Amino acid sequence: MCSVQVSARSLTALARTTTPCCFATPLKEARRGMKYKLFPTLDFLAYLKRIHVAYHPGRERTEVARRLILHMTAESTKKKFPNLQASWELLGYDAPAVVDVELVDGRKKRFLAEHYSRQEMQDIIDTWQYEAHLQHMKEHSLEKADDDE
Repeated sequence: MCSVQVSARSLTALARTTTPCCFATPLKEARRGMKYKLFPTLDFLAYLKRIHVAYHPGRERTEVARRLILHMTAESTKKKFPNLQASWELLGYDAPAVVDVELVDGRKKRFLAEHYSRQEMQDIIDTWQYEAHLQHMKEHSLEKADDDE
């Protein structure tokens, strides 16, 4: 029978010199929790062909429409969505902020932006984007059924 004597001092030295696995989570990150986005939200402008925002700057609650215009006209957005036709309009009369949207599949939608926060507007358009994504995947699937054979 073989017996091995290991001192506590050599174990702590060994623990300090070994390198952790590349998949190991650092202890302080494990305590506070790491956040992963498994299903990131789509950009508001994804699967849109055309968007038009109209608002009166003197009205209350038009901040969401103004921020949407800034997002639409940003250079990074133009690079990300080169086929998107974005337009905006400042109204000279007192009217609620309106967003007109045309999806890639041709459906047109209109809603009042002044009644919603940014997150609520994203929730509204998420269902439209999901339906447009499903339609896009059916049309551009690699596993198309061969009906002509």
